[in-house]
Amino acid sequence: MAWSPTLGYAKVHPEVQAATETAAKRFQDLGCHVELVEHVFDDPDSIWSPFFHGGIAGRYHGYLPSGARAWIPAWSRSSRRVRGSPSWTWARRLRPAGFYERVRKFFLGYDLLLTPTLAVPPFAAGQEQPADQAGGSRLAWVAFTYPFNLTGHPAATIPCGFTRDGLPIGLQIVGRRLGDATVLRASATFEEALPWAGRRPALD
Repeated sequence: MAWSPTLGYAKVHPEVQAATETAAKRFQDLGCHVELVEHVFDDPDSIWSPFFHGGIAGRYHGYLPSGARAWIPAWSRSSRRVRGSPSWTWARRLRPAGFYERVRKFFLGYDLLLTPTLAVPPFAAGQEQPADQAGGSRLAWVAFTYPFNLTGHPAATIPCGFTRDGLPIGLQIVGRRLGDATVLRASATFEEALPWAGRRPALD
């Protein structure tokens, strides 16, 4: 197994890093060989964004009357210009030829990759991103999950600890392409060793 606390670019909250690092060590206690890998790949945001924005434009824009488009976020309105642009062409070329190949080669040396699921603890419902991230990168708090939407590698998330406020922290387990069964076995083994389902946060 590879354990990467940042993938090489994520900024992780100390509570999240502590809980997920402990979880990675727990796999070692269970008999797995766990190796720290600080840098797995560079942030693929510049490859992912044209696909995401172009997809939003293609799926939804034609369904809305012109008068209803004012409330669409600016990034979605601008996505109409993505298809056919140089950035779209660049992303289509780099996705299979560059980023996917980088991840494929990484998994030649590992069966599984462990990371935090999110870079931050849970935040209030109704917010699009953590309050202290306002004005920063829109993807910083989900830095660990969207890269594998690009590559199609199977991934699961399991609770691995709790914040001081009793809110859950997740560990992401990523497998090789078509390695879903290995991901599920690792998840089940961890949950059996560290059961969590009986724990509930206090509700006001």
